[in-house]
Amino acid sequence: MPSRSRQIVGVVAAALAAMCCARQALAADAKAQITELEHKCAASTTSDELMDCYDNSDEVVVYDLGTPREFDGTKALRSDFQTFFDSYKNVKFDFVSLHVVTDGKMGLANSIQHMTGTDKSGKPVDMTWRLTDVWRKQQDGKWKMIHTHASFPTDLTTGKADLQSKP
Repeated sequence: MPSRSRQIVGVVAAALAAMCCARQALAADAKAQITELEHKCAASTTSDELMDCYDNSDEVVVYDLGTPREFDGTKALRSDFQTFFDSYKNVKFDFVSLHVVTDGKMGLANSIQHMTGTDKSGKPVDMTWRLTDVWRKQQDGKWKMIHTHASFPTDLTTGKADLQSKP
């Protein structure tokens, strides 16, 4: 018959294993949720739809592709998004790659995204860039972005952005 201390060690070990498995399952579920949200947000067709992906506070900061170099708070972000939707039509985003890391409370999604569409004059647009989103799980259980950083690789010799961003 096992000693009392061995029984306690066995129970503690089983509890720790269960907690570990539960934490991994929670993180896997969060990863799937963030992945789905990344695709949903990329498919937004209005600034309202895209704003719904972001935290509704002035803590939100976005480093977008255009100027100015940063957009702080929801008012600035909404203006940036509206400028985008006013400037481009028939936009389609494809994820060249998407990687999500999360602990169930915070998440990081980094991707290479390819965009096609037309500008407001009808000229075709074809660009590829890097994007990193930081997600935070809200009190109500919903995931919202609190930071986005978009960038083009830059040719350091010419100082020009590489809008096609080939590997």
